[in-house]
This record gives sequence, C-alpha cells and structure tokens, in this order.
Amino acid sequence: MKRPVALFALLGLVGCFLPLVGGFSFFELRHFEWLPIVLMTAAFAAPLVASLTARSTGLALVGAAGFGYVIFKCGTALWTMAIHGQIGGKMMAVSPVGGFIASLLALGDRDKA
Repeated sequence: MKRPVALFALLGLVGCFLPLVGGFSFFELRHFEWLPIVLMTAAFAAPLVASLTARSTGLALVGAAGFGYVIFKCGTALWTMAIHGQIGGKMMAVSPVGGFIASLLALGDRDKA
C-alpha cells in the first residue's frame, strides 16, 4: 500500500506549485502568510518521504496525519477547489481525500509488509 500513498502525496505536492486560481500557485502565496503555506506543503511532502523510507505502519500514521491536516485546514473549500480551481487546485483537492483513504487502508494492511 505504499504506492497509492506516494502517488497521492506526489499529486498534492506537485499541485502546490501549479496554478491554483487566477494563474497564481499555492506556493506563490507564501509571501502573504508563509507559515500555513509551508505547513500545507510539508503535509504533502511528509507522506511522500515516509512512503520511500518507512515501514507500512509508520507510513500509514504519517500519511493519515499529513492528509488529515490538509483536510482539516481546507475543510469544505476542498469541494470548491475541486470544482472551480485550476489544475493545481484540483490536484490539491483530490489528493488529500484519496491519500487519507489510502493511508487508512495501509494501516489495515500493515501486517503484510
């Protein structure tokens, strides 16, 4: 179950650097408020790094925490980003939901790794 978590994490991380709305990327907004932007980018990067290095249990916990943080911070704006956002917004809206589900499935599948 490492591969789906890594794919969703990579999808969200790449989405941070692609146009979100109006030609601006999510990462370009760091000049206004840098801490939430860096934390959100790190929340996508942590499951990606964990999928490359950690065992299945650690991956599931880091993935659920990272993707859960993004879902918590964005809330219902994920739906708006998925419908009205540009390519980066769509990627950043789909990846935390899919990644959270994949992390929970990896947590249930931890005995096989």
